[in-house]
Amino acid sequence: MGKQFSFKKLFLRIALLIPLIYIGFGWYAGLRFGRKGVILGPYPDIPVVMKTRLLGSSFEDISGSNALVMVAPPGEVAKSDQDSTYFNITGYFEVPGTWNFDFTPSVADFSFKKPFALTGSYSRAIAHELKNPKRRLGSMSLSQLNDYLKATGRTKDTEKLKPYLFLARLEEKYPWLYSDTVFLSRAMGNIFNDDMVPYDILGLIGLLVLFIALSIRSIWLWMYYLYWVFAYWLGRIGYHDSNLVMSNNGWQVILWSFWHGFIQKEGRLFLVIAIGGSVVFFGAAGLVHIISFLKGSLKYANAKS
Repeated sequence: MGKQFSFKKLFLRIALLIPLIYIGFGWYAGLRFGRKGVILGPYPDIPVVMKTRLLGSSFEDISGSNALVMVAPPGEVAKSDQDSTYFNITGYFEVPGTWNFDFTPSVADFSFKKPFALTGSYSRAIAHELKNPKRRLGSMSLSQLNDYLKATGRTKDTEKLKPYLFLARLEEKYPWLYSDTVFLSRAMGNIFNDDMVPYDILGLIGLLVLFIALSIRSIWLWMYYLYWVFAYWLGRIGYHDSNLVMSNNGWQVILWSFWHGFIQKEGRLFLVIAIGGSVVFFGAAGLVHIISFLKGSLKYANAKS
């Protein structure tokens, strides 16, 4: 006779498996699409706009520069504006874009900083001028870039863009899932600011989980929450910056990012207090359980003798 089916065991297995799937998908996406980005171009007809004024004020009065030059989304070029001049340049697009992060490997040596090129959002394509690659001309959304490639008949490049379009839709629809960098996401950092609600979502969820765990005296529920915190951090590491695992300094950035980037000040304080409090509470509960078990064993031994 086969073993009796248990919904409880199935639920527990699924609950343990979901964070692993999250980590696995993040690392697959990072190794497949983020480790080496795709370069589209060069194209001789990238539309750009030069703006001399903003909201009725000249850029020279606002920033000291005479004008602002940036990539123009498709469809905007046809608009007429006396403060904007549209023209084409030769350049290329980078998907996903990168941004520089200066990290000090040694705490003792603050004078030495090692730059890392961290991966940005998969939903934006960074435009570069061919003559000056270091100069960024802003960005386009991948849907805008796809429209531009279709309008100019570059079908081969639209095929290269297809996997990134899936990731872009994932980021736009579920911004909290993997966010735009390995550090604290905009979704977690800003989504509640307008309502004046504390933005440390991990801490808010953790407070609720810890309260329930203490109420029902379940250390496993609290451990499962910490398991998800670890999975959420590790999955985003792989999704954005899997290249960091290739070097010792990269691993230092990974460890540094958990405490200084993934967890904000409120979250760090919460985790220290919550972990310390849970150790004391569950440790005391375990000690009481052991004492009760020993007393029961002694009573049983005395009764038997």
